Amino acid sequence: MRKIIILILLIWPNISVADQGLKITCLNLKSAFGRKYEPLHFKLEATVFHYFDDQKGQFQTIKTNELDIGEDYFTAKFDDYELGFQIILFEGKKKPQMVMSKYDYHNNKFLEHYACTAVHVYID
Repeated sequence: MRKIIILILLIWPNISVADQGLKITCLNLKSAFGRKYEPLHFKLEATVFHYFDDQKGQFQTIKTNELDIGEDYFTAKFDDYELGFQIILFEGKKKPQMVMSKYDYHNNKFLEHYACTAVHVYID
């Protein structure tokens, strides 16, 4: 009997459900004018927002309960800068677009602006 139960457990499909999150890819708007930029990649999960900061050479993370979240935006605040993501419906467009801006606290100005795409993914 034991062998039959073990065999059933081994053969029975293992179905696991992962949490769903957002995979966000952003491209610098200056790339529309001929400059070549690498896209930035972000993940927004149920518990954490993270991405790899090329300038610092390390992963930056912030807990989702520390994000400033609104109806059509969220902002991730770090020590030196903040990343503001927003869904905007541009004039003449039918589909809203996600954009991201990087704001520098030390210089009190926006550094870069990005056009983003977001897709739902299952987080490993």
